[in-house]
Amino acid sequence: MAPCMCFSFMKPVMIFLLICVFATCCITSSFFAIILFLVFIVIPIVFRYSPSLQRGMIFLNYVRMPSSVNYSHPEKYGIRGTKNFHIKTNDNMTLGVWHVLPRNLLEKYENDNSTYEQLLSHGEPIVIYMHGNSGTRANEHRVQLYHVLQDINCHVIAVDYRSYADSTDVEVSELGVVTDAMEMFRWVHKRANGTPIFGWGHSLGTGIGAHAYSLLEKEGLYPNGLILEAPFTKMSDEIREYPLTKIHRLLPWFEFFIIEPVEKNNIIFDTETNLMNTKMPILILHARDDIVIPYQLGEKLYKHLLETRKNVTTELVLYDKNYKYGHKHICKDKELGNRTRKFINESINNLPQ
Repeated sequence: MAPCMCFSFMKPVMIFLLICVFATCCITSSFFAIILFLVFIVIPIVFRYSPSLQRGMIFLNYVRMPSSVNYSHPEKYGIRGTKNFHIKTNDNMTLGVWHVLPRNLLEKYENDNSTYEQLLSHGEPIVIYMHGNSGTRANEHRVQLYHVLQDINCHVIAVDYRSYADSTDVEVSELGVVTDAMEMFRWVHKRANGTPIFGWGHSLGTGIGAHAYSLLEKEGLYPNGLILEAPFTKMSDEIREYPLTKIHRLLPWFEFFIIEPVEKNNIIFDTETNLMNTKMPILILHARDDIVIPYQLGEKLYKHLLETRKNVTTELVLYDKNYKYGHKHICKDKELGNRTRKFINESINNLPQ
């Protein structure tokens, strides 16, 4: 009788356990179904019909790291001979700027901020730095690059576009940031008195610089060269290659919900087209282990420029993945200073007479 009683007792327990397992499976299945619905249906729909979300995800201007920066005291971030100031654009925007002196001028002028602007015509090359999305001119990897450029006796002009850092907080757009890059160049050009001016763009800054400097050439203002660190061909290509879009890429509605609305929102950054037929020398730097903007896009841009720009310097440097420079640490290349100085010197010496 005991075994039968035991079985009778176990039977409802087993039934209860089976019900619990079944319910758990249903809940789990429902949970995953909800997640899939959100990821593949809701998010693409929200993205398509929210221009502000598109701008926010591409420009990341709301990401402030470090979160608290004292722009008035650049020396707190390890940069000697740096002046903080602001310029006004023609459309009444205020842009925050750092001016880093060349190392050869530090001893005499470091503590005299009143001379910095005049020193732009002293003769040392000027590099206008255009950063990528997120952060500010005070980010660590950007400061490391300023040191590299300072050590090869270049002025560095590091600007924060509208909606970034301490610049005017307005709705960000491609037109806005490109306008800011052009305004910064014009401001420097007026004070350079013939001193060579180069642009350096990183990541999104390559698209900004390419667009801005191509328009400057059409105005008759010719930069002496443009350095593109981790560039892409056009924004649509970069979105297709971006790691976070991998799960959406194979869906039949990817172009409709992700690519098309960004283009309709006038976020194009078509570097391939913008740099066609430009006259300025171009140096492309890209790390093979860059997972944010794959080096293949930089390589594709390089080949395109070779085909569309005749008798103009176009160079490509690809860094082996063993260096582990990734997306933003080419500044750690010990030969970067020499490589940059060589490009600058050759660009100046090969100017058309």
